[in-house]
Amino acid sequence: MACSVPAIKGTIVRSYSKSHRRAAETKIKEETYHMIDRCDPTIATWSTSGDSFVIKNIDVFSSNILPQYFKHSNFSSFARQLNFYGFRKLKSDPICLTDVSPGDESTAYISFYHCNFQKDRPELLQSIKRATKSEQQTKLENEGLRKEVAELKEMLIKMQRDSDKKIADVIFDMNRRFASLTADYELLLASVRY
Repeated sequence: MACSVPAIKGTIVRSYSKSHRRAAETKIKEETYHMIDRCDPTIATWSTSGDSFVIKNIDVFSSNILPQYFKHSNFSSFARQLNFYGFRKLKSDPICLTDVSPGDESTAYISFYHCNFQKDRPELLQSIKRATKSEQQTKLENEGLRKEVAELKEMLIKMQRDSDKKIADVIFDMNRRFASLTADYELLLASVRY
């Protein structure tokens, strides 16, 4: 339940208790599970293996199915919520399903995966947790660190190439000087002998 908290300039700010947030978290997981379980398979269904779900018709899913379970019909919001819970959108390679008719654009399908979201395994839903801000921040920091490491690797490769080129130039110059000194020595030796 919401409780009213006085805010600046006499406005009211609503804050929700932990139990309300927990109920909302449970709702999205359970509602998504039941939505996929009960949906017309031509719109959305479990994958053949049951370890992910496939949305085959995003427009119909958004306009007809989502509003039956949630207070909106916005597919992007739905996908964002799934992302907060650790679901991952699977790569959009063409899917070979037995119910795909010739000429069907199967690459327009979108699949979502979470290791604890599986067909006929609703007991796993309790293991799905919403990422906290600190976890999201950690993900952003990790992405930043990955980018920085990639940049450092590129710099290291460039420095190695530059170093190898300088060493090769020094070796070439030394060989040239050695050859020149050898030639001078041979000339000197020849002039001393005669």
